[in-house]
Amino acid sequence: MPEAAKSAPAPKKGSKKAVTKAQKKDGKMRKCSRKESYSVNVYKVLKQVHLDTSILSKAMGIMNSFVNDIFKRIAGKA
Repeated sequence: MPEAAKSAPAPKKGSKKAVTKAQKKDGKMRKCSRKESYSVNVYKVLKQVHLDTSILSKAMGIMNSFVNDIFKRIAGKA
């Protein structure tokens, strides 16, 4: 009776190893496009004001949208 070929177990859905950079068909890695955000700046100001307070990623997204909106409004007035 032939033995079944053993293969490596498939990575779990939430596994960090399963998440890889996008590859082209020829196997070369391509660079991810960079998106500008104000999350680093918002985080720094938050830590200056409240050291023990953290922020959720959804809330950071809302803050990023808020800063972008205010920036566009100010730039539009100038």
